[in-house]
Amino acid sequence: MQWHTWLIACAACVMFGCNTTPVSDNAATLGVAFEWTEKSGCSNISPPIQVANIPPEAKFLKFEMKDLDMTSFEHGGGEIPYRGQSTVGEGELSSYVGPCPFVGDVHDYRITVYALTADKKLIIGHGKAVRKYPASN
Repeated sequence: MQWHTWLIACAACVMFGCNTTPVSDNAATLGVAFEWTEKSGCSNISPPIQVANIPPEAKFLKFEMKDLDMTSFEHGGGEIPYRGQSTVGEGELSSYVGPCPFVGDVHDYRITVYALTADKKLIIGHGKAVRKYPASN
């Protein structure tokens, strides 16, 4: 492997995580927004998530949640077919484990969304949003 190829691979790993799915050179930047609800806090019910700027070629949306204050805990996410929707409904992610830090703690949680091709072998869009839980008033 040439040094510049290795350097690009390392940079991609830092920017997008060491995902084994390659990212398209012209991947779209997705707009991602979510808010905790009464049901989605401290449960395995995913919050409603809004996603914008999804490429029309996208056939699947993949979601991952990470606790930025306790990175060793896996929160999962899920994957759904993309059929033109801009909102993923509350509880729609099947492999999701919700936020539930110790009483009195506030953690930052990041949800990352990937737009995938039909064969799921190429990321054609990605974006992320971060929210605190419990949310500050």
